[in-house]
Amino acid sequence: MKLIALDLDGTLINRDSSISERTRQYLQHLADSGRWISLVTGRPYEEARGLMERNGILPSAGFPHYLICEERDIYSLIDKNHYKPWEPRNSELFAAELALLPEGNAIAQRLAREHRLRFFMNNLVFQERRGFVEIVFPTRDEAREGLMRAAEWAEAAGLKAIRNNRGLALRHMQVGKLPALRVLVEHLGIAPDEVLVMGDSHNDLAMLTAGFQAATTANADPELKAAVLEAGGCVSFQNASDGVAEVLQRVFQL
Repeated sequence: MKLIALDLDGTLINRDSSISERTRQYLQHLADSGRWISLVTGRPYEEARGLMERNGILPSAGFPHYLICEERDIYSLIDKNHYKPWEPRNSELFAAELALLPEGNAIAQRLAREHRLRFFMNNLVFQERRGFVEIVFPTRDEAREGLMRAAEWAEAAGLKAIRNNRGLALRHMQVGKLPALRVLVEHLGIAPDEVLVMGDSHNDLAMLTAGFQAATTANADPELKAAVLEAGGCVSFQNASDGVAEVLQRVFQL
């Protein structure tokens, strides 16, 4: 196994935003042993960096070697001080998403008008800052219905609907955790079976079922656990960060 790709919320970090000490130690050991480590998160770059640093993982630790943020942008650790964005790739994808904001807003309006779904959504300032329309429903069941209703409309508009718990994001077709991870894997020149992928939510499903070595944690959505097991992966007995440590110990015999 040459690359470890980890979702952030609910996987690497706990509900209180902490990373278990055992997980941190295992990741440090694996990085020191020559494995690459990447975060694969929907959080913006600054938030992802901040969470790692508050848990004592600074760039000087030598990992994560890569950050995939906003399910789109890729950053490489280039020295012990900072990460470098992949340009012009990141900016080009961001611009492509911005161009589809009108279509994303139109889909949100259709969900409210035609299906009377209740939700909150990010305002224009945040849409332009992050590049996409994001809808938050009161419950997961309503988010599932929103996904079902929006998926066909999104595809017709050159978008795809990605659900994460109660949230639904309307993204460019070339954006998502799986497309970004595939770009990174190709860049590293490694095979899919040399990649360990972990995630706990619906927006992780595509990368957990794409031919990589898959694993998830005890707190994961039931459909994710089933999909991971069907793909020959493993499900930890422990939640979130402790679950990551459990999987790392099992896979790498630590």
